[in-house]
Amino acid sequence: MVRVHESSIKRIDASLKSQPDQHLDFLVKKSVIEKILYLKEKKNVLILGHNYMEPLIFQLSEKNERGDSLALSQMAARSNKPIILFNGVRFMAETAKILNPGKKVLISDLEAGCSLADPFTAEDVVAYKLKFPDAPVVTYINSYVEVKAESDYCCTSSNCLKVVKYAAKEAKTNRVIFFPDSFMGKNIQNELKQEGTSIEIIYPGKYDDKFGKCEVHEKFTAEQIREIREQHKIPKSSEDSAVLVHWECKPEVLKEADFFGSTSQMANYIKENPRLKKVYLATECEMAANLASEFPQVEFIRSCSIFCEHMRRITLEKILYSLENEVYEIEVNPSLRKRALAPIKRMLAIK
Repeated sequence: MVRVHESSIKRIDASLKSQPDQHLDFLVKKSVIEKILYLKEKKNVLILGHNYMEPLIFQLSEKNERGDSLALSQMAARSNKPIILFNGVRFMAETAKILNPGKKVLISDLEAGCSLADPFTAEDVVAYKLKFPDAPVVTYINSYVEVKAESDYCCTSSNCLKVVKYAAKEAKTNRVIFFPDSFMGKNIQNELKQEGTSIEIIYPGKYDDKFGKCEVHEKFTAEQIREIREQHKIPKSSEDSAVLVHWECKPEVLKEADFFGSTSQMANYIKENPRLKKVYLATECEMAANLASEFPQVEFIRSCSIFCEHMRRITLEKILYSLENEVYEIEVNPSLRKRALAPIKRMLAIK
């Protein structure tokens, strides 16, 4: 146990040395990190780290324990460890609990919400189903168990297009209800049009005054992306530089990108384009800090100052307290869990 603990400290130390500010934070908080890693081994805990966690927290997880929300929940489902600590926001930990009802799932701050998930309820989904009874409901993973329970399929930013097309085909309809991200709904609609597919995406705000948006990604603008390109000499379609944008951004922002997709797809884009030397990420800023350790040969443009305040509620001190006392456990109503599991399983079955 001690050897594993020491090797983890060395790994974190080495991964952050290329980032002086982060490495200094590591040295200042080393004793807290050591206690967390000790409890991780002692209690046999799986610590999952989302891409948007600050580097010190992200590095608590081994490489195969980091990723986007669904990938992490799938890792949890494959694990035989009795306790899962999810370093992300509440809907992510809740999804892990839906997939792992027999395990104790912890999150170090139960108030870590989501600007996309928080405003929408099961009643909102039911109202849309009554208004558009022929349309299947595809719900983005950024949602709570009550909303998932009223849905036909879940999706992630990695597979949204595939799931939407599959849902329409299975229901033999050209309409699909998409919850809760309005910008993402618009972006999916634009992609389908470009493909020549006649599916209509019905999303919040299209026929009413309710609008779903990520408080991080809504802040990026097309003008800002153009300024970044000019200031940092990142021309479009360059072989050695790129602007990568998340699906949750506004449609006009996606048009300015060299590539858009999920956080995992952005990381894979960098991996699959080894000639890249300079990258700007239009997403939560901590992702660039985390990828800088994985791709030290790439210069990540650090003009981003957009952070998710919900993600930032997760701190080392709170993580330690949660592990020490095994508190802040995620609980899910068994009946709701069963209903919410069905759309997740339908998504996972789509090849």
